[in-house]
Amino acid sequence: MMKSVLKNGNVSVEYDPEIKQIFGQDLTDKYNDPAFYSKTRRGIANAWADLEACFSESTTMHDVLTFLEAYKIRTHYWCMVD
Repeated sequence: MMKSVLKNGNVSVEYDPEIKQIFGQDLTDKYNDPAFYSKTRRGIANAWADLEACFSESTTMHDVLTFLEAYKIRTHYWCMVD
C-alpha cells in the first residue's frame, strides 16, 4: 500500500497504512517546526478516511490534532528544532 498525503499552506499530514501511523508537520512555524505522529493504531484507517473527506485549504495542525483526539487516536507532539 502507498502512503497518502494531505497538504495545504498550513499543514502536511501523511498516512502510512503499512505501519498504521499518521505523521504531520505545521508548515506555518518554521522557527520551531512542530510535528506529531499517532501512537494509536486501532481505528486509524477510519479516522484517516474521514480526515481526507473534511480536509480543506484552511485546515491547521491544531484542527488535525483535535480531529484525531475525537477519534481517540493518541498522538505525540514535539518541536523538531529542539
